[in-house]
Amino acid sequence: MQSSNKTIVKNTAFLYMRMFLVMLVSLYSSRIILSVLGASDYGVYNVVGGVVTIMAFLNGALSASTSRFLTYELGKGNTERLKQIFSTSLNLHICVAALVVILGETVGLWFFYNKLVFPSDSIIPAFWVYQFSIVTTVINFAQVPFSASLISHEKMSIYASVGLYEAFSKLIIAFLINISPMNNLTFYALLLMLNTLIIQSFYIYYTRKKYEECRFRVVKDKGLYNILLSYSGWDLFGGLASVCQGQGITIVLNIFFGPVVNAARAIVLQIQSTVTQFVTNFLMAARPQVIKRCADQDYEGMYDLAFYSAKFAYLLMFALIIPICFEVKIILYIWLGNNIPAYTETFAIIILLTSLLTSFHAASLMPYHAIGKIKAGNIIGGSMMIVALPISYVLFKLGFQPYWAFIVILITNTMQQTVTWIIIHGYVGYSYKRLLLKVYVPCLLISVIGVIPPMLIVYFMESSWIRFLLLLFTTEIVLASLVYMIGLTKSERKQLHRLIKNKLNYART
Repeated sequence: MQSSNKTIVKNTAFLYMRMFLVMLVSLYSSRIILSVLGASDYGVYNVVGGVVTIMAFLNGALSASTSRFLTYELGKGNTERLKQIFSTSLNLHICVAALVVILGETVGLWFFYNKLVFPSDSIIPAFWVYQFSIVTTVINFAQVPFSASLISHEKMSIYASVGLYEAFSKLIIAFLINISPMNNLTFYALLLMLNTLIIQSFYIYYTRKKYEECRFRVVKDKGLYNILLSYSGWDLFGGLASVCQGQGITIVLNIFFGPVVNAARAIVLQIQSTVTQFVTNFLMAARPQVIKRCADQDYEGMYDLAFYSAKFAYLLMFALIIPICFEVKIILYIWLGNNIPAYTETFAIIILLTSLLTSFHAASLMPYHAIGKIKAGNIIGGSMMIVALPISYVLFKLGFQPYWAFIVILITNTMQQTVTWIIIHGYVGYSYKRLLLKVYVPCLLISVIGVIPPMLIVYFMESSWIRFLLLLFTTEIVLASLVYMIGLTKSERKQLHRLIKNKLNYART
C-alpha cells in the first residue's frame, strides 16, 4: 500500500509538471491562433473537427476497454494473457480506423456539405480541414493500445515528456501560420496532422522497445474479441452520450447561431480542458492502482482510493475555477485581448461549474470500470446525457439563447453522477454514510465558506488588476486553510506533517 501510494504521488508530480507548462503554452498558442485565423475560421476549424470526432466515439469505447483490461492483467501478473489482450485490441483498433475512413468519406461528407454552415469563402479550406482531421483520427486510432500500455505500466514520465513536446510544437505551429504558403486554415490543419503522426510514431516505437506485449500478432481466439467488444459495446453507448453533449451541441450551435458562436465555445472548451487537466492528471495517476486493487479483490482499498480521489479532484477543481468565475472578464482580456467572441463569458462560467460537479463523476468511474460491469451505468447514465441534445435543439427552435444548452448539460450531468454511485454500490457494496462523510460533506462545507471571500471582494471593489490579484491570493489562502482544517482527516493531516518533516530533514542533510 505504501509503495503504491508513493507511485501515485511520483506519477502525479510528473503529470503536474507537464500540465503547468502545457497550460501556459496552450493558452498562449490559442491566443495566436485566434488572432491569425479570426473568430470565424477558428469556429470553422472546431466545428469541422467536431464532425470527425463524432465518428471517433467508436474509438473512445475501445480505448477504455483496452486500458482497463491491460491494467487488470498487469495487476494479475499474467504475461501471456497480457500479450493476447494487447494484440486483440490492436486488431480491433485497426478495423475501427478503416470503418471511420469509410463513414467519413460517405455519411460524414454528405453531412459536411448539406448541414453545416460556413462562410462561402471558407468551404474549400473547411473541406481540407475535414480530410486532414480524418487522417489525424485514423493515426490516433492505430496507436491507442500503445499509449494505453504506457499508462498501464504507470510510465508517466514518458507520457509527460511527450505532452510537453506536443504543447511546444503546437506553439511553433501557431507562429508558422504567419508564413503559410497556402490558406491559413488549411495550413494549420495540415501541420497538426503531421505533428500527430510524429507523436504517435514515438509512442509506438517506445512501447515496442520496452514492453514485450506491444507487438502485432494474429489472434484467432474469438472469446477474447467477444470480451473486449462486449465491454466496449456498452461503453460505446456512454461514448455516444459524451459525443452528443460535446460535438453534437457544437453542431447544433453551428446550425442555429453560426461559426462565431462555435468560436466562443471552442475558447471556453480550451479553458475547461486546461483546468480539468489538473484533475485528469491526478486521476490518471490513481486509476491503475484502483484497477489493480480490484484485481486483488481489495475492495475496501479500492473504495478508499476512489473516495480520496473524488474529494481531492473536487477541491482541486474548486480552487481553480472560483477565481476564474469571479474574474472571467479580466482573464479573457489578458488571454485574448479584444478578440473575445460574444457569449464567451457566460459559456465559461456555466461550463466550469459543470466541470466542478462532474469531477465527482470522473472519480466514480475508476471503481466502475475496475469492477467491469458497465451495462446498467452506460444505459441509464448515457441516456441522461443524450437527452441534453434534443432538449437544447427544442430550446433553440423556441428562440432561447445559446447558453441554455450548457445549463441543460449542467442539470443532466449532476443527475447522472448520483446514479453512477448508486449503480456501483449495487455491484460491490460500500457505505453511503462513509461516502457522504468522506467526500460530499467536507466538499460542501469548504465550498460554502470558501466562496464568501471572493464574493465580498467583488462586491466592495471595482474591477481592476489589484482586485484580481487580491481575489486570487485571498481565495487560495482561505481554501488551503479550509482544506487543512475540514478537508483532511486526522490521519491525512498526520501523513502531511510526516511528509513535510521528512522533506525538511532531507533538505538539511
